[in-house]
Amino acid sequence: MEKIENYIKPYKGLPRSIYVIFFASIVNSMGNLVGPFLTLFLTYKIGISVSLVGFIVAANSALGMIGAMIGGKLIDTIGRKKILIIFRTASAIGYIICAFVKMPFVITSLLMVSSFLGGFSQPVYSTIITDITEGEARKAGFSLQYMAINIGFSVGPLLAGFLYENYLMWLFLGDAITTLISVYLVFIFVPETLPTKSEFNKTKEKTFESAESGSLLSALIKRPVLLIFSLIMVLYFIVFSQFNFGLSLQVGDTFNKNGAKIFGVLMTVNAVLCSTITVFITSAVRNIKASLSIALGGLLYVFGFGMIFFIDELYMFIISTIIWTIGEILVSTNTNVYIAEHTPITHRGRFNSIFPIIRRLGFMLGPIMAGGYIKHSSIRNLWLLIGSLSLVASVMMYVLYTKDKVYLEKQQYENSSSQN
Repeated sequence: MEKIENYIKPYKGLPRSIYVIFFASIVNSMGNLVGPFLTLFLTYKIGISVSLVGFIVAANSALGMIGAMIGGKLIDTIGRKKILIIFRTASAIGYIICAFVKMPFVITSLLMVSSFLGGFSQPVYSTIITDITEGEARKAGFSLQYMAINIGFSVGPLLAGFLYENYLMWLFLGDAITTLISVYLVFIFVPETLPTKSEFNKTKEKTFESAESGSLLSALIKRPVLLIFSLIMVLYFIVFSQFNFGLSLQVGDTFNKNGAKIFGVLMTVNAVLCSTITVFITSAVRNIKASLSIALGGLLYVFGFGMIFFIDELYMFIISTIIWTIGEILVSTNTNVYIAEHTPITHRGRFNSIFPIIRRLGFMLGPIMAGGYIKHSSIRNLWLLIGSLSLVASVMMYVLYTKDKVYLEKQQYENSSSQN
């Protein structure tokens, strides 16, 4: 019992807003009903050609990213809550209209507008968590958000599948209602966290989070470490994208007609682990720097994905999935922490809007690169390449960790000298 208390301890005593965001994220992710079935809906219910559907889905994703970039600037100037309430509500209204409209052109246009408007509020939760936490509490806050998203997504597609077949209108209404509930929770229980000018100048100590003037680009140039980090994370996401692309092909090649069924089992193992053991992993690494935790996650990718080259048995695929899932948890829960620790207080919204773009870039490049490699080699050999990329990314992250450590020690010395 005492051991369980130790694992739960990092999550106790956090600001109330963190717990509200946790529940709001579960509701919002659970209600993500339209996204997973968008391709099926546009193709079979609306009757749009597959080639055009591909363009619409890609445009939808691109509009969401553009919205997030614009939203990041607005979040830093207008406020966190205002942007979330205005744009997430507007996005929900778009889905409500889709539930009652029958014209394909109007529905697709509204879906794209809703995706664009919804993107504006995408960086809000991460920005609020950054505003109100630091140190161990920040790790716990992002860990809770990660768990909430996984809990919601483990339920949402099942509910969406039922509604798609039987109550299509409620696919849109359910998405809109859960969005509005999550907005209401934030509106009532989460105060505005936009830092004031006095908070910008509160400390004279120079750190990665010190206030900066100027644009996002100028702030990034002053923090080249974040540019290097972004490059490394693209490698991480190229590797991680294979949990969907490469792994599904490998399982199909190994188990033939049972491939889809077994791939579903592996995805269930992944979802259950992400929803249940994140608390224990976060607690185990709470005293380890975010960059070092990400490097350890990369090593688990090396073993988890790399071992697929050697295996053929189902139980070994399950062990592989367990290993790379623990790596996923380490990487995912610490990436936002690292960004938060290296983001100027004046640019938090804008910096948090960059991360989804980095993730999507990796997920775009991963299948393209893997597909080209498989064409000239084999699906089995892909895992040697993926294991090697994981090792390179992990080593690069460890080097970044050592450079950060040296920089922080130097800044602490300079800060203490100036005070004396």
